[in-house]
Amino acid sequence: MNAPPYQHLYIYEILGDARALAHGLGPAYLGLWLEDETSFLFFSAPAPEPVEHLLAAGALSLRQRHELTYEQWQGGLELTPWVVGDLFFCPSWDPAPPPAGTRRLLIDPGLVFGSGLHPTTRHCLELLWLRHQRSPLGRVLDLGCGTGILALAAAAWGAEEVLAVDLNPLCVSTTQNNARLNGIHLEAVEGPAGGYLDRPASLVLGNLPWAVQEELWALPRNLDGLPQIILSGVMRSQVGRLEDLLRSRGYTIIQRREAEFTWFSLWASKT
Repeated sequence: MNAPPYQHLYIYEILGDARALAHGLGPAYLGLWLEDETSFLFFSAPAPEPVEHLLAAGALSLRQRHELTYEQWQGGLELTPWVVGDLFFCPSWDPAPPPAGTRRLLIDPGLVFGSGLHPTTRHCLELLWLRHQRSPLGRVLDLGCGTGILALAAAAWGAEEVLAVDLNPLCVSTTQNNARLNGIHLEAVEGPAGGYLDRPASLVLGNLPWAVQEELWALPRNLDGLPQIILSGVMRSQVGRLEDLLRSRGYTIIQRREAEFTWFSLWASKT
């Protein structure tokens, strides 16, 4: 088996938004993860000098340095191939031949969430496959796309248009890279999930934490143009509130999935 492309990760935790300055950082630079007002710069080798130059160019300060193996960053889990429906997902650095009757999708999770290892991602894919079997997917909106794995599957299952959205620039670039790996056309944009709910979509995908879910579905916006949604990322103490919120907006729960007595996924429809 071939090894992942990253063996060791050197992470510089910087107070402030470093996106405008994160260029020309050398061949070891892997990308930037922005969370609130903190930038996490990832390198495949120590990079004290590029980071010092970046800090000197802006009103930024170094909080902490971290060193992890790639496996530690992925939670100690190894990405191995798996099948959902007729799609065979496997790591891009170890492209195994697909089983008979399946199509291979290469996934390079890079440094972001959505490798398919987590049950919320897997359940979203399974529910998406079931939705695909009922009728054409039409326009699909993937909110909080991460690696783009849900958007890729939607495109592979015949969606006429796929828009993948994430607030984090590293997620957007990772989704674009995975689309290129598979020769799949989709649009990936940086922005807040709530800023795209005014666009009609036959199906909305959202593997997002409860705080984001609550804000998305509780705001008094017209959801008539979003007839079906597949949601995940909520825990046992939150799923009941999410179901109540969706029902209050005119949705009916079609399927509910549970993993590890902790994580819950929903497929809901207005029709």
